[in-house]
Amino acid sequence: MDQPPPPAAARTWRDSLRVTPRRTQPLVKAALWLALLLYAAVVVYVVFLARRRQALVWNPGLVNLVPLIHTIRDHDYIEGIGWWNYWSNIFGNVALLMPLPTLVASTTGLRSRRWLFAIGMAVSVLIETIQYVWHLGVPDVDDVIFNSMGVLLGVVLWELVFRKLHRRVAYQVLGARPA
Repeated sequence: MDQPPPPAAARTWRDSLRVTPRRTQPLVKAALWLALLLYAAVVVYVVFLARRRQALVWNPGLVNLVPLIHTIRDHDYIEGIGWWNYWSNIFGNVALLMPLPTLVASTTGLRSRRWLFAIGMAVSVLIETIQYVWHLGVPDVDDVIFNSMGVLLGVVLWELVFRKLHRRVAYQVLGARPA
């Protein structure tokens, strides 16, 4: 038979240290929002403010609206641009938005794969639009394609790994029922 909790005066200092859903839930949510904001700051820095961007002189000839034409052409001249520059552009664009679906799903509670993918695509298009309008970086449709691949991988990772982990943490730490 369950006994009622002791009156406030009878509680010990150990009772005040117990982890309860009421105490941990706001901290976890705040930590997730902080992680999303830090991630957004890193993306803004890498895409718009990084040192390599400052040496770039923008001109309309840099804009690429034909899918994969520059990527294929650059591969043909890989010795001229360097292996590192070529592959870091491709894999960097894929990796750039991979964490976004997990962070958005964890902070907002949004679970729809379509919406998570759509948000990632919108962020990618927004980045390229800002690059075009403000003449920062090189607006390239290939970046949208590779960013979208990263978002798709992020959604798959969310489904396979993080969603299960998120459920377990919500159940064990926060006392919520598993969804």
